[in-house]
Amino acid sequence: MKIIDVVCAPGRTGFFFDDQKAIKTTATADGNAYIGEPCTPGFTRVRQAGESIAIMFILEDGQIAHGDCAAVQYSGTGGRDPLFLAADFIPVIMKEVAPLYKGKEISTFREMAHTVDSKPFHTAIRYGVTQACLDAVAKKNKKLMAQIVACEYGLELSDNLIPIFSQSGDERYTNVDKMI
Repeated sequence: MKIIDVVCAPGRTGFFFDDQKAIKTTATADGNAYIGEPCTPGFTRVRQAGESIAIMFILEDGQIAHGDCAAVQYSGTGGRDPLFLAADFIPVIMKEVAPLYKGKEISTFREMAHTVDSKPFHTAIRYGVTQACLDAVAKKNKKLMAQIVACEYGLELSDNLIPIFSQSGDERYTNVDKMI
């Protein structure tokens, strides 16, 4: 089965992008917002809505494999990739990433993921594209994504619930209900 097209759509994350440098130096908290000027390149506010890009592989049998390109709360600081804005990175995906997959045969997750992971794309792009790769392989093989990962990495699926990580930001006690 082949990937016949690649489509992108801008989206929002379930968290904010926070200018950590501004928060630690000049901004003041005001409820869920911050008052002050941003310090990190790309930010227009100290706290702004997190952005994502939905990347979709249109498969030749009509199915759609999906991945979410999303970055981290404190983008642009501590050696992290720059702020991930959909308008800036959809053109990168369509020009540089889509041709790597469009018209290609779906093989294994590891092989398909390596195609994008071996290149210096923004972490959010690699994150979302590898999700779409995994979903494509799962759809082709009529399996769950977890089954594909277990098979390709020689793992066993768990019979127990798996704990998940939640990001609370700096206000752990205030934000615990949001995480739940």
